[in-house]
Amino acid sequence: MNRFACTINRRLLKTPTLKRGYASDVEQTLILGKAFGKLWRNVALVAAAGVVWFKVDEHITSSGEQKHPFTKWIESGMTSSDENDRVAAETLVAAGKIADYRLITQDAQRAPIYRMRYPESFERASPRALSAGLHADLSDLKVRSD
Repeated sequence: MNRFACTINRRLLKTPTLKRGYASDVEQTLILGKAFGKLWRNVALVAAAGVVWFKVDEHITSSGEQKHPFTKWIESGMTSSDENDRVAAETLVAAGKIADYRLITQDAQRAPIYRMRYPESFERASPRALSAGLHADLSDLKVRSD
């Protein structure tokens, strides 16, 4: 029964199918059966390439302790571990300096500013309103102690 269905399906794929197009006046449109298309060809090629890559990869890595060529290629574009260690040490020293500076400056306070209550009083002062003796030079004054 199954064999009979396969032969019918093969015959249907090879023979053109006639179909009426409802959007036109033409009553018969020729539709060919679809077989192995470009998509399936590309899928088969990718699968075959994957199998070949897998087998070649197994052969390369099983030959010893050496690194895989793909790994070597990636490492050639990377920076060395010594260079990374040097950069990390410089960054650590810079972070230590910043931390010390923050410890010093976090408790720092601005100097207090003492503001006068009425600073315009200097401009309104009269020279006649001076008290006696405030402008006398007392640097050579000797006080008697009797």
